[in-house]
Amino acid sequence: MIKNKNILITGGVGFIGSHLFEKLIENDNYVLIVDNFSSPYSENDTIFSDITKNYEIKKDFELIKGNLVDNSILMSIDYDIDIIFHLAAIPGVRYSIKNAGEVTNNNIISTVNIFENALKKGVKKVVFASSSSVYGNPVYTPVDEDHPKSPISPYAVSKLSCELYADYYFREFQLPVTSLRFYTVYGPRGRPDMAIRIFINNVMHDKTLNIFGDGEQIRDFTYISDIIDGLIQAAEKSKSSGEIFNLGCSNPVTLNQLIDKTYEIAKKPKNVRYLEKQKGDVKVTHSNIEKAKKMLQFEPKVNIDEGLRKTYDWQLTTLK
Repeated sequence: MIKNKNILITGGVGFIGSHLFEKLIENDNYVLIVDNFSSPYSENDTIFSDITKNYEIKKDFELIKGNLVDNSILMSIDYDIDIIFHLAAIPGVRYSIKNAGEVTNNNIISTVNIFENALKKGVKKVVFASSSSVYGNPVYTPVDEDHPKSPISPYAVSKLSCELYADYYFREFQLPVTSLRFYTVYGPRGRPDMAIRIFINNVMHDKTLNIFGDGEQIRDFTYISDIIDGLIQAAEKSKSSGEIFNLGCSNPVTLNQLIDKTYEIAKKPKNVRYLEKQKGDVKVTHSNIEKAKKMLQFEPKVNIDEGLRKTYDWQLTTLK
């Protein structure tokens, strides 16, 4: 476990970032967060305030509000940073299709700025959060890291572009950077626009659950604590530099199966409506995680039944 380090988390107020922050700060690390607070969800502020209530600003952590597209934000940091976890991005496949320019500019420029500053300041490790969406619709499953890349959304293209920059900075300048391709992360504090959050909310409030497509889309849902383990393991292993890893549960289910499990947890009758498939949705996500198991000792611990129950209980008790 990482201890007594100066760590920068970009996007640290968000879903994955807040969980990573919580794990790192409880292990005596000084954590600096850069976040532009662009999320329209006010709950992020409340959650972050609750997480930090027992810690002291400037002593345990620091929070900088700013957009990483503006390089002066990073240049103003005068700490000797040991590790950077670059999680900040404009997320969302569907959002990116309607806002391609914004997503492209933000995600790629901010990442290049991170790599440039890490190089200049001699950061010992950079971990970049990529996405399984870079693969597009798979030609075989489970998908390993060498699978062809055919992204079908601007968001996915931006993540693949950032991976190429990571490779470039590693090859040409020996920047110790690792890219991680996340598979459908879920759990407590998940964004309200994420499928599982929406499904649980509708079930809890006896609303019709809308499904785009026939519900037979296959998804590799990965619980948040397993992703946090993978992030930390990638940062700890020097041999991970210059590498790309899938981080998934590797035990996918269909959306219909997920819906059935949600209604079983809630003990409520199904109320589902099927709508036309939306552009940008891939048919299957199924990770081959053998490389991460071998090189990072990554091992998912939370299956979909346990993770869904934990997420449901959090929404039930926290959000009601």
